[in-house]
Amino acid sequence: MNKIGQMQPVSPKAIPIDFSRNFPPPSPVVQRALTEAFADLGRANIADAIRFPRFTGTVGDREAGATWLSQRLGQKPNAERVVLANGSQSILAMLMARFVKPGGVLLTEELTYPAIKPLSSLFGIGLRGVSMDVEGIDPESLDKACIELGNDARALYCMPTLHNPTSATMSEARRDDIAAVARRYDLWLFEDDIYGVLPEEAPPPLSLYAAERSWYILGLSKSLAAQLRVAYVVGPNSDISQDVFWPGVRTTNWMVAPLVAEVSSHWLTNGIGTEILRTVRAETLRRRAVAASMLPRVEISPSDFNYHLWIDLPDTWPLNLFVKATLEAGVAVGPGNSFAVNNQKGDRKFRIGLGVPQDQGELVCGLKVIASLLDAPSDQELQQ
Repeated sequence: MNKIGQMQPVSPKAIPIDFSRNFPPPSPVVQRALTEAFADLGRANIADAIRFPRFTGTVGDREAGATWLSQRLGQKPNAERVVLANGSQSILAMLMARFVKPGGVLLTEELTYPAIKPLSSLFGIGLRGVSMDVEGIDPESLDKACIELGNDARALYCMPTLHNPTSATMSEARRDDIAAVARRYDLWLFEDDIYGVLPEEAPPPLSLYAAERSWYILGLSKSLAAQLRVAYVVGPNSDISQDVFWPGVRTTNWMVAPLVAEVSSHWLTNGIGTEILRTVRAETLRRRAVAASMLPRVEISPSDFNYHLWIDLPDTWPLNLFVKATLEAGVAVGPGNSFAVNNQKGDRKFRIGLGVPQDQGELVCGLKVIASLLDAPSDQELQQ
């Protein structure tokens, strides 16, 4: 502290280059889009528009969302099936509380979105990891888990397109197989398609293969801008969509802030969302090319528009020592064991997200640190 008792400012050098989080690379369009959106909204009666909570979204919010979702669903869903919410985690909390419930088991990939673990713990829900191959969930493993768990298996949460962290994408045949297992054992399907709009072409969502039991989730924070914490969920029909989400409006924070909803709907209806997505795709390709050139020993996944990399550790590095060494060198990475569900599948892996660094200079600096440590012996090896 200084003489008047104030904390000294933290040096920028003390802040690590962040590869641990996974957000889209910055788009040059976002600042202009925000400026124009607030100018446009300022000419309208925005104060009245954002005066009250949006609950499941206004008619305009749901129509804008339905149009955006149509690029993945093949056709525009009935807007009454669409619910606007405060991000994918909030949607998953509502679905888990309603359909899995305390004592039930949620099935997931054996490597899954890390937030699923604390969410399940919060609700007293068990987790069962299902084996994966290069396409994602193995249908035979899913079938076996359902037999072993019986009625305790209530739902499957999965990420069929650009899976986090592995980048696996299910083929259409695999999606059909997974849907058949879900139908056989009466599982609800919670499909997280948050990376699904990044590829210019991708297989149809898993939800289309078992529409009567699927909840399709598509957020904006991983494809447009991290500032936009908005997600849409499409239920099997309009009645159940409204029923599942309406009871929670007074007891949870799943509702999106009205001003954020207004900006989101504005972006999706005036075409700026599509423009931002194009720039995110282009910058992702550039960053992947830089990573491929600087990490020649790392196998970069064939998913061209994916900005997270799942990397094998050299045999000489224990995971905890590698993560510590990168942090001491000024870089944060995502430890692989944070993704694992009751297994050791992530003990020899780590993930880096290429999107958070502000510019190419920061990206290159961070990748140099990772490359040098991958080639260096660990302290443990040096002591032997």
